[in-house]
Amino acid sequence: MLKGQISVGRSKTVILHFLNDPEGYGTKKSSCRPKKISPALSRRIRLAACQDTGRSSTQIKAITGADCSPITIRRHLREKGFRNKKRLQRPRLLQRHRIARLDFARVHQTWDIERLHIIILFHIQKFFKFIWRKGFLENISP
Repeated sequence: MLKGQISVGRSKTVILHFLNDPEGYGTKKSSCRPKKISPALSRRIRLAACQDTGRSSTQIKAITGADCSPITIRRHLREKGFRNKKRLQRPRLLQRHRIARLDFARVHQTWDIERLHIIILFHIQKFFKFIWRKGFLENISP
């Protein structure tokens, strides 16, 4: 080290930057684009998604008033741990339903063909009455 110099453990460039802008020294510039979703908006989006899991990202956007695309909302929810699952188109088959089905099968397994024909004919007759009332049979020629 030369006479009259003080060692501060920093390079010349760092010291020069500090001397040029002492207030700005130590503040890091953002290295990426600013986020479209603020922390408050993020909470609103997650709350809207939790309240009704069937909502689409477009509906969530409308509810929260977000100024971003639905794709951004979907991406944000995926990053926060939400996974999209397709809803069941029918209710789940519970244990009591299985028992009821089994009981029905046990009662009706001894039915003969004649009984089944009566039921089938009854339903066919009911079906044709429905069609006749709606006027579908008028256009059919014999």
